[in-house]
Amino acid sequence: MHPFWETTDVVSEVISLLSKADQARMAQVNTALWEIAIPYIWRDVQDIRHIFNLFPSDLWNEVNEPALDQASPPPLNRELQESDWTRFFLHSNKTRTTRCTIPIAVPSEIWSHRLFSASFPSLEALTIFAFDPVDEYSSSIIASLLRPSLHRIEFSVETLTAESLLISTLRAIAENKTLSPKEMAFHFAWIVGPSLGDIVEGIASQTSLRSLKLSGHSDIMHLAGCAKDLPFLEELEVDGWALEDLEGYNELYLRSLKTFTTTGNTVLIRGLLRAIGSNRPARLALHFYDPSFEDTSPEPLSEMERFRPHLIHLGLKIEIRGSWTGQWFQPLLNLAELQTVELEIAPVFGGSMITDDLLRQMIDAWPNLTRLVLRVPFMRITLTSLDYIAIHCPNLRKLGLSFGACKEANTTFSWDVDPSRYTQNALELFDVMKSTFDEGDEERSANLFRCWWPKARLCRTSADEWGVECTLTWPGRTKDVGQS
Repeated sequence: MHPFWETTDVVSEVISLLSKADQARMAQVNTALWEIAIPYIWRDVQDIRHIFNLFPSDLWNEVNEPALDQASPPPLNRELQESDWTRFFLHSNKTRTTRCTIPIAVPSEIWSHRLFSASFPSLEALTIFAFDPVDEYSSSIIASLLRPSLHRIEFSVETLTAESLLISTLRAIAENKTLSPKEMAFHFAWIVGPSLGDIVEGIASQTSLRSLKLSGHSDIMHLAGCAKDLPFLEELEVDGWALEDLEGYNELYLRSLKTFTTTGNTVLIRGLLRAIGSNRPARLALHFYDPSFEDTSPEPLSEMERFRPHLIHLGLKIEIRGSWTGQWFQPLLNLAELQTVELEIAPVFGGSMITDDLLRQMIDAWPNLTRLVLRVPFMRITLTSLDYIAIHCPNLRKLGLSFGACKEANTTFSWDVDPSRYTQNALELFDVMKSTFDEGDEERSANLFRCWWPKARLCRTSADEWGVECTLTWPGRTKDVGQS
């Protein structure tokens, strides 16, 4: 074997970058590589059933798709021996994250066995998918998985009732004095009956939480109210689609909040912004969504001025009908400390008139920009504005916008460029999006951009979609080049 493979630290770093399939292949080469690769293979397990498949195959009859109304777990075919646990312990001890779908077809003798409490000693993150109805057996499964090492718990359930597994799990967490999660996430469609008070009380009892994420179709504002009792909360994400009555709603007093993400209609978002008692948020991501509502008032954006000078990251997505004029953007120009700005207006909902003048106002207002992405329909940007960005934003690392490079729109633009003026520009990725060019003139424009940003990759996102996950090389042959 080549001496390289004997350098454990380097080989370990290489294996960590491989896919699960390639890691498994590496583990089959020899004993030395097996010992390095195995911890990575079992570190993140997509389904906890894979770990329980490590028990001897004759121990119980496997049930691949348990029925939702399954009354009892499958029975053991024989008595459970301590030797049956060997492979299970070998790999479960390495697991840090996993997902559990309830109900799960694993014999109750496994969950209740005294040895099971010693499994998963390094478990850090647990995701639970639960389908009602849930019985006492399912509740005991989750309770038995709660480990002191857990710092993140995520729960998804369609309908939240008083008998929901989520309620019993929150009670188990509250009763487990050794458990102190730092992150919790809850996803559900509807809350039914008196269960709202139970979940609010359960979340509020986790006073060590640093991150809380809530998404649902009802009572989302009332659920968010439990955050006021979390003294160390730094990140709050609230996704609520239904309009709720905000009358009499009290401030959240989130004095430690640094990151706030929300999806909802204008009324909901405005109410949540007003309810933030902290002036320290550094990152805001707001998704205005209400296809049946038309409101182009800049008032919700004016609420963000309270967060200066800490606010440096801003993301806005607009899905409300209306015409988004320059006046609507004015409150954003007062946020001089912004470093990253991403703005998206879905084209089906309205238009925006971002012109050369407005874009230059943005550049002048945000001198510390490192990322600027504008997915906005009907932009009227020319090459003159791009030259302005190249001169005034040397620290910009990602730029994405649509512009017109046609000669007809750039009659006063000079193509003579001195590359020495731009050698310090740090841009790494330039996405030309839906920009337009004269026929056969794309390569000429690309050479111009390479003079302005010598370190940047040039690309174009799909012309048919907005916010796609990959980018396409531009100009030239189409291929995936990833994201910056």
